[in-house]
Amino acid sequence: MRNFVIRASLAASGIALAAAPAFSANDRCTAIACYDKVRTPDVYATKTRQVIVRPGWREVVTTPPVAKQVAVPVVMRPGRWRTVTAPPVYTTKLERVLVRAETRRVEFIPAETRRIEQTVVVSSGGTAWVRTRGPSGRERLCKVRTPPVTKTIARDVIVSPARRIVYVTPAAYGVAPRPVLIKPATATRVYEPPVHGLNNRSIVVRPATAQIVNHPPVVAVERERVLLREGRDVWVNSRSRPEAD
Repeated sequence: MRNFVIRASLAASGIALAAAPAFSANDRCTAIACYDKVRTPDVYATKTRQVIVRPGWREVVTTPPVAKQVAVPVVMRPGRWRTVTAPPVYTTKLERVLVRAETRRVEFIPAETRRIEQTVVVSSGGTAWVRTRGPSGRERLCKVRTPPVTKTIARDVIVSPARRIVYVTPAAYGVAPRPVLIKPATATRVYEPPVHGLNNRSIVVRPATAQIVNHPPVVAVERERVLLREGRDVWVNSRSRPEAD
C-alpha cells in the first residue's frame, strides 16, 4: 500500500522528478529512496469465438411405399336373369291373292268445231253535214246521206260436242303362299349364376413416409490474440527490483 502511494505521488510529480538532479551509483547509499523508471509489457489475452463453417440445413428423407401383389377374389360377371325366347312356328298356305287391281282410264275427246264467216251491219247509215267550198271560194255546208256500214266476222260453230270415254281394265288374281302361325313365340326366364375369378391387386403393406432430418450447423472455434492493455512507464523502487548492474 505504501509503495502504491509512493508510485502515485511520483507519477503525479513526474515533471519535478525529471528536473531534479540524478543520483549516481556511488550516491545510492546516501539517498533516502530511489525509484527506477521501467516500461511494463503489453498485456495480451487469447479470446475464442465460434464461427459457422457450414450453416445448418434440413433434408427430407422419403421412404417409398412397400407393396405386394395378392390374389383377390372378384366377381367377373354378376348373377343375372336371362330371357330365352323361342321363335314362332309357321306353315305355308296357298290362297287367292289380288295380283293387279281394277284400273279405269278416262279419255277426253274434245269438241269438233267449224269456222264460218258472217256479214253484220255495224251502222244502218243516215245523214251528215259536210263542209265544202264553192268555185268562188265561199264556204258551203251541205246535208248528205251516208250509206250503211257492214263488217264481216268469223265465228266457230260446234259440229260435234266434247265427250269422255272410260276404259275399264278388270282386276287380275293369282295364287300366292301365305305364312300361317302354328305356334306363337315363347319367352322363358333362366337364372345364370355369377362368375367368380381371381384378380391380382397391389396392396400397400407400408405406406410411403417422409422424415425431416435437421442437420446442425458445423461450428469451429477460432482463437484470436487481443491486446488487453498496452505497456506503460512506471516507477519501481530500486531496492525492490533486482540489481541490473
